[in-house]
Amino acid sequence: MIQRIPAFLDRCRIALLILNESHWSRSVLDGIARYAGEHCGWDFWLQPRGLKEPPKLPEDWCGDGVIARISNEPLRESIARHGLPTVNVSWHGTHCREFPKVISDPQACGRLAAEFFIGRGFEQVGYIGPPDCYNYRDEVWPEVDRVAEEAGCQAYKFEPDPNSPQPDYDFQRLRLVRWIRSLPKPVGIVAWNTTLAREIMLTCGAEGINVPNEVAILAVESDPLVSNLSPMPISQIEQRMEQVGYEAAEELQRLISGGQPRDEPILIAPAGVIEKPSTNTEFATDILVQQAVSFIKRHCDEAITVSDITDHLDISRRSLEERFRKALKRSPAEEIRFARVRVLKDLLRRTTMTHAEISVEASFSCENAMFRFFKRMTGLTPGEFRRNQSIDLPMFPETI
Repeated sequence: MIQRIPAFLDRCRIALLILNESHWSRSVLDGIARYAGEHCGWDFWLQPRGLKEPPKLPEDWCGDGVIARISNEPLRESIARHGLPTVNVSWHGTHCREFPKVISDPQACGRLAAEFFIGRGFEQVGYIGPPDCYNYRDEVWPEVDRVAEEAGCQAYKFEPDPNSPQPDYDFQRLRLVRWIRSLPKPVGIVAWNTTLAREIMLTCGAEGINVPNEVAILAVESDPLVSNLSPMPISQIEQRMEQVGYEAAEELQRLISGGQPRDEPILIAPAGVIEKPSTNTEFATDILVQQAVSFIKRHCDEAITVSDITDHLDISRRSLEERFRKALKRSPAEEIRFARVRVLKDLLRRTTMTHAEISVEASFSCENAMFRFFKRMTGLTPGEFRRNQSIDLPMFPETI
């Protein structure tokens, strides 16, 4: 009788039941691989299967633990029969002691998305959630709605046709067109993933609606390939999926070593918004404020001050402050700080420059000044931020 024989009899064997066809899943797997490389040298079992074959843990598989995206009941049952320590990295289902979760924080993603648009001065926020057929419990929308309401803004949710035979949005096209037409403009739309964000962009293009000035689009989930296949690159929430994988592996090792499952899931907070052209608007009703924001963008890699803006526009500081607060609900100094931290994130994410070289490139007085500024703005050191990122060289110029 043919039997399963692992390659390494002396290593901890871990089953990875995570698809690898998306940027999300590959980033999670990168984090798992990084943890294993640093700490334990696990022997991974990857299920060989076609795209249409549902994932499962075979009855005759023997190992020490499982990391899985548990998205359906058959998979849950196949894992449960083995009784192994397991960590779930999916937003599907609920956290439980049998299948404890390590996930990106969905509520924090919703808050960040709404606050991003409200901080830009938008008074209307739209939202498109996951297709019904995916059976997610949507925890993003309630936060988008709550933050918008507390800010005195209006939130609008797209209601898909429940009779759609599949997630392909060609089947939702007429309903989506009517919804986008009905939204007051300008509006910032939060999309569940990059695929839905692309559908919004395509629909706007067909309807002659300008993106991003009339409709700005932000995806909660990132997929650089889908973004590059869109009419313009799509802004997204920086979910830190590589960190999800790393901490899922760390948690599994704790369980294998005899630790007890946690009562609450481990939630990985998003790092911020990676801004690309789909939201790169100077939205404001005040032309002078638009000119100020343009000046900041052009000089964001320099050590500019508010005085540089007032000199350029020949306006008093007090007047500029008042007009910024009225138009964008933030100060010129805040806008400068946000622009400068985007420059630093860009250099940390896209280059192999040292911290000292980055501080010079971004016009800081010294490396320590850059370090303190980045830590104050993001809560992370430059090194911590860089370790949490996957190298993703862009095909298009972007603002981070």
